[in-house]
Parts: sequence; C-alpha cells; structure tokens
Amino acid sequence: MLTDYHIHLQPDGPEARAENASRWQEHGGHLSEGWIGTYVARARSRGVAEIAFTEHVHRFSHAREWHPNPWWQGEATEDVDLYCQSLAAARVAGAPILIGVEMDWLPHRVDEIRAFLADRPFDIVLGSVHWLADHAVDHPEYLAWDSLDAEEVWERYLDELVAAAQSGLFDVLAHIDLPKVFGHVPPASARDRWPQVIAQIAQTGVAIECSTAGLRKPVGEMYPQTDLLAQCAAAGIPVTLASDAHRPEDVAADYPTAVSVLQGAGYTHLTRFMQRVPSAHLIAEWG
Repeated sequence: MLTDYHIHLQPDGPEARAENASRWQEHGGHLSEGWIGTYVARARSRGVAEIAFTEHVHRFSHAREWHPNPWWQGEATEDVDLYCQSLAAARVAGAPILIGVEMDWLPHRVDEIRAFLADRPFDIVLGSVHWLADHAVDHPEYLAWDSLDAEEVWERYLDELVAAAQSGLFDVLAHIDLPKVFGHVPPASARDRWPQVIAQIAQTGVAIECSTAGLRKPVGEMYPQTDLLAQCAAAGIPVTLASDAHRPEDVAADYPTAVSVLQGAGYTHLTRFMQRVPSAHLIAEWG
C-alpha cells in the first residue's frame, strides 16, 4: 500500500494563509470535513490508501512560548485539541487518515514535548530539526547560513538530528538532510560523517521519511538524497513515504519517482503507523 505521512492543512505564514483562505472557507474552514476531504480525494486519485495530517507544532498556541523567535510565536494561534478532534471526526466519517503532528526538536523543551504528546491521541509523530538554537535551518528570514559557515551548520544539524533520534520522542525523522533545501552542498566533513549518523539512527529504531518535498524546493532533489537513502536501507532503518504537502494538489506529488527511488535504494516495505505502533507493508506498485 502507498501512504502519505506528512501533510499540512494550510500553508505556512499569515500572508500565504490569507491568500488561500477562500479555498477552505467554502468548505466551512480548514478543519472542516469538506476541506479534509479534498486531501483525501487527491490521495485516492494518486493511488494512496492512507494519509497522515501532521501539522507543525509551532501552529499551536500550546507551544507559543517554546521558542523566542517572533515568527514562531506569531504562528502559534491554533487549538491543538480542536485539531485532533476534527481529524478524529473525519476518520469516524470514513476518511482514511491518521492524526499526527510535526514536532520540532527543541532540546530545552523535552519535558514539554513529552507532555504535549502524552496528552493527545496521535497516531504518528514526526521529528524535525528546523532550528539550531535561534538559527533557522530553512526559514529564509532567520537563516543559520547568514551567520554560520557551512561546516558549522551541518555539524550542529547532525548533532541535533542524532539527539532527536535518541530522545525516543519521535516515530519518524522528517527530511533528514534538510540543510540542503536552498542548494547548500554538504561540505566534505558532513559527507564523511553521514555513515556514523545513520548507524546511530539505526540503533534507535526510529524511521526516516522518503519525501518528495525537496523536488519542489530550490535544491530540486528528494529528501534524503539517493545515496543516503540507500545507506539507510542497508542499515535497516524503516521508511515512510511523504510529500510534505501544504495544499491538496501536492498530496502524493511525484510519487512515481519516489517509489522508483525507494525500490532502487533497496526498500521493499513502507512503515505504517496506528496509535504510534509501527507495522511493515509491501510497497505497492504505482498505479
């Protein structure tokens, strides 16, 4: 079976949401069964049997004070429990969806993250390293690249990626080579370190995602790049399939490419989750 385990109900940023608001308002809001259904319909049209909505934790007011960045705090306006309830209601109505969250790895907020996750009915939790303290890995207005050299960005990022894996908080590590997003080629020091990082991730049992989102970014390639994906497969790291869609059109985007890359890397199974319990399923042939 094919799945898409990284989906958002809205784009990032108030300007983008305001520009697109009419699309979900005609369905009754972005948490409405109708708007959720547009994602389900696109998934089904592309041969995907199950999807997971994984909203960014920074969108929830519960997490507003977790990070001092003004953009983060301005984004934190949503009610996480209403989000969970809305997805649960859509599932009861027959939608093949999971309740998930994309949780930022914030090492100074481990207790808060653990409590946030324990209190809610998540089926899947993605762990993402978007921040290196106050420096953003992929936010264009707060980029780490503006004040740190490439070696330091990648060194600190890989440190945090391993720490996130070892925390036991997450089911899946999202876009594990994210610092390349704007086309920053990893330095030799990062390339040399990847085998050690992959071995450390493999020891934790956490999955990684094969994401087509990078094909829609300046870097123009999947996360992770194909040689890293093959190393992950050889190390026995479980994998999920993801689009990181922020609009219905991008659900399962470029999946023929993704399936081909996964199989070429040596993967035969995708990992499925329910109530945070993993199970392995054969990768379905596209179409």
